[in-house]
Amino acid sequence: MFGTIRKHQSWLWFLIIGVTILGMVMWQSQTGNGNGAQRGAGQFGSIDGKPITATEMQRAQNEAALMYFVQTLRWPDESGGQFNMQANAYQRLFLLRKLQDYNIHADPDSAAQFAGLILRKVGQGQTVPMDLFASNILKPRGMTAEDFQRFVEHELAIEQLASVVGVSGKLVTPAEIQALYVQEFQEWAVDAVFFSASNYLAKITAPSPDALGQFYTNQQAAYREPDRMQLSYVYFNVTNFMQAAEQQLGTNLDHLTQETMTQIGTNALRFGKTTEEAKAKIREMVVQGTANSNAMQKAIAFQRDVVAKTPVRPENMAAVAKEKGLEVKVTKPFEKEYGPSEIDLGQSFPVTSLFNLNAEDQPFVESPIPTSEGIYVLAFNKLIPSHIPPLSEIHSRVEEDYKFNQALRLAQMNGHVFAQTATNEIAHGKTFAETAAATRVTPIAVPPFSQSTERMPDIEDRADVNEFKYTAFSTPVGGVSHFVQTRDGGYVIHVRAKLPIDPAKMKEQMAEFSNTVRQRREGEAFNTWFGEAYSQELNRGLRDIPNLRRQQ
Repeated sequence: MFGTIRKHQSWLWFLIIGVTILGMVMWQSQTGNGNGAQRGAGQFGSIDGKPITATEMQRAQNEAALMYFVQTLRWPDESGGQFNMQANAYQRLFLLRKLQDYNIHADPDSAAQFAGLILRKVGQGQTVPMDLFASNILKPRGMTAEDFQRFVEHELAIEQLASVVGVSGKLVTPAEIQALYVQEFQEWAVDAVFFSASNYLAKITAPSPDALGQFYTNQQAAYREPDRMQLSYVYFNVTNFMQAAEQQLGTNLDHLTQETMTQIGTNALRFGKTTEEAKAKIREMVVQGTANSNAMQKAIAFQRDVVAKTPVRPENMAAVAKEKGLEVKVTKPFEKEYGPSEIDLGQSFPVTSLFNLNAEDQPFVESPIPTSEGIYVLAFNKLIPSHIPPLSEIHSRVEEDYKFNQALRLAQMNGHVFAQTATNEIAHGKTFAETAAATRVTPIAVPPFSQSTERMPDIEDRADVNEFKYTAFSTPVGGVSHFVQTRDGGYVIHVRAKLPIDPAKMKEQMAEFSNTVRQRREGEAFNTWFGEAYSQELNRGLRDIPNLRRQQ
């Protein structure tokens, strides 16, 4: 099948050259087995009376892990415990058994196209060669190209299974579809009055020491600083290795550049407006690849010398750096969620693992960290435990919070009063505009929107769009909503009208909308079938697996 995949993919020569010729690091192998597989034989239960083998379970776990990776470009062990490997593996295995029952198989050409889409997603728009994907992404996780092939084929087959099982969901009448269209696309015209705390700040005077102290005491939990860490690091900037790399390549450089140009062909113009510009850029990339490799070798040698000093402690980095004429820098304090601001570790780097470092047992990150600009050797410097700063240390911040809190209360009080006043005045025959003018508030005419509207630029910075829409749709035409609180204050909505549907637009969109409705119903039917069938199997063939039952 993978021969078919290669036939269908349009390989981007830049990516191949970047990995194989330049030796640039595109992916890093992660330690540990990311698929979460439970090795060894064991009691895995049964499905439809047929026992589950260890091989079946291993493959199901691999496919569950691949599904998570395809969706998030991360592995389950990087999910922070949000991914339940065992439950997902059993659900996957249940569906695989159903594919056998229904004798459903994926078309090879469709599977090849689907695999190509996945490889382009992994390459962020550039197609990753299958052999590199297998060696750099799958192999460190204990998987092979064959595991990926099975996953791709099974994923498409499961889509076919959903179509078969969910066929009853496609039976929707034209009248029902038209009613759903109106419900989803009919637009509403509304006015909104926002009450923002920022508009009331000028009315708030500076608090007395006692009032500020009381506010600080009541809000202490909000001022707690989380655990933070600082790292020492030595940076091997790739630009410092460029000149030596160019000399190292010597006469070979022109040959490699020309060979690369020939392989790329007309795609070379992606790197410059003219052939000469493209050639110069590719030449630079060839040099940079060698420079990256040399920088990594220097970093590895440096870290080896640091770790070799006994006793092993963080201070060894400074000592060895001084011997070699290298500069040791220290990061600013950083939290687990964000990582050090001075170092671009990449989205996939497990920043939380840095907090496992300590001065005694684990003072160094076990290997140098490559980035697009250079290589970092990292060492533990300091852990700043979670604490609540004293008021004297954060006085101005607490005072600002106090004033905002008072302004917020004032804004929300005025909002509640206006909502009640507008409701009463409209009930007595006055218009919303008259009430707004009398109370000196300025309504905003919100551009018409419907349930299908995704973007509302006039609202997004002031309120949650979904909550705003829900409030509007829950308010009768001509009526006024209750006051809705937000973090900055709140708002009141007046519904002016439901706008008529455009018949020509509805006719134009009806075919596509009908397909969408049937697909939704098909998915709902499949989910209902799956939920009921899997629940029955859980009670029957998987009842001897207590951990699984608790997870369900």
